Amino acid sequence: MVLGVGAGVAAVLVILMLRVGQSPDALLYSNLDLKEAGDITASLEQAGIKYKTQGDGSTIMVNRDDVGTARMMVAQKGLVTSGSVGYELFDNQSVLGQTEFQQNLNEKRALEGELSRNILSFRGISSAKVMIALPRREMFASDTAEPTAAVTVGVGGRALTGDQIQAIRNVVASSVPGLKPERVTVTDTANRTLAAGSSDGGFSAASASDAKNEAEMQLQARILDIVEGVVGPGAARVQVTAEIDHSRATTQEQRFDPDGQVVRSTSTNGTESTDTTGQSDGGATATNNIPGGAPPATTPVGSTDTANTETTNYEISNTTTTTIREAGEVQKLAVAVAVDGVWTPAADGQGEPTFAPRSAEDIAKIDALVKAAIGFDQPRGDQVKVEAIRFSRDASGAGGTEAKASMLDFTKNDIMRGVELLVLLVTGLLLIFFVLRPLLKSATGPGGVAALAGAGGGSVTQLQATLAGGAPQLGGPPSEMDQRLDIARIEGQVKASSVKKVAEFVDKHPDESTAILRSWVHES
Repeated sequence: MVLGVGAGVAAVLVILMLRVGQSPDALLYSNLDLKEAGDITASLEQAGIKYKTQGDGSTIMVNRDDVGTARMMVAQKGLVTSGSVGYELFDNQSVLGQTEFQQNLNEKRALEGELSRNILSFRGISSAKVMIALPRREMFASDTAEPTAAVTVGVGGRALTGDQIQAIRNVVASSVPGLKPERVTVTDTANRTLAAGSSDGGFSAASASDAKNEAEMQLQARILDIVEGVVGPGAARVQVTAEIDHSRATTQEQRFDPDGQVVRSTSTNGTESTDTTGQSDGGATATNNIPGGAPPATTPVGSTDTANTETTNYEISNTTTTTIREAGEVQKLAVAVAVDGVWTPAADGQGEPTFAPRSAEDIAKIDALVKAAIGFDQPRGDQVKVEAIRFSRDASGAGGTEAKASMLDFTKNDIMRGVELLVLLVTGLLLIFFVLRPLLKSATGPGGVAALAGAGGGSVTQLQATLAGGAPQLGGPPSEMDQRLDIARIEGQVKASSVKKVAEFVDKHPDESTAILRSWVHES
């Protein structure tokens, strides 16, 4: 009965350990197409991986320790396409009987599917959907509208940086002929517009905020590094506020220099005329006026007229300058630096340290270093303020506590796993100390050995009788040496008899003997 109870308790403990100690189920894939879900479950069954389906069958759960193995196996077989189709759409389709509209639509679907898979492979992207709008060129139309695209990504509560958003736009624009990156709209599943598709290359709200934060953090780290190098670690606090212009502008300027004249062309024209008309010698008479009469007498007179014209064309120096001002120009900087004083330890090493404020000369040097680090520009309106202030030591200690606490940050799964292990440990200790240990002691104690040996022919009773009877009585009061010899002889007889009885019991009851030896080994 004692062995049966012990075996039952051990079985319960083993079942509890297997049940509580096993890893919980974790999500393998969700929002799957039902056909893909069927292919994945079939592959899991072939691989011997246990799984559970939830909802309408589009969600698959597996053991948390098997998630990595299952995903690698599914990815190797190419079973997950996130419900999108790529260029495999044309593998089993015949072009016979298809209209031009159907062919163009299938090409567009395949391109969208391939882009969705490509974006899904990016780090931090859990889902992706791409829609492309390709305007048709109407008949007799000279121009056509530019193509556009819309991308919806799932980020799992995280935020994408400006570089990641721009990378998505560049990938989509490079895959569609005639599509510009600024014509691609990027949104996430939380209804936030990450990049608005427009004709200008300006920043969206998200990318502008990221650019501002990144610029401020870089300046803050630069200033903190140089100031702490002077005053010591933890003795400075820096805050930077930057005003950044996120608009993009193009300026074209044309200048003419009147002093920079250059002869472009020269033209010379010359004319010469001669007059040979005669001059009358006298007045006209009546005879001269009669028809057929002789003309009046004239004297030949000659004259020559010459004219020259020269035309010179000059080219005025012309300079045309086109300036493109990209977004992200810093318009104004405001920097605030708080510097702690000098703490001097006590001379005996036991008292509190003494505080001394920073000198004005040190503050001026720190101010000059900060201005040089940020590229201080007073006409731009930059402001730098360096103050020597005594820091609160309690606040510094609290900051250190928060830093240590962040190192002990655990996820929900880790906490639940720790609770399960703690419950398992407490249950095991209670069963060992309050159930198994008393049972084993009762089974291996004198009473248990007597009960077991009694089944072998009453050897324990004879052993007890031998111990009680002692050695044969000798005449006269025994000496001390005789008593020791008698005790040694009796002990040897008892040991020999016990060994003989144990050997006989083992021969007759091998199974029970094996169980007893196992219990002894377990207890030791």
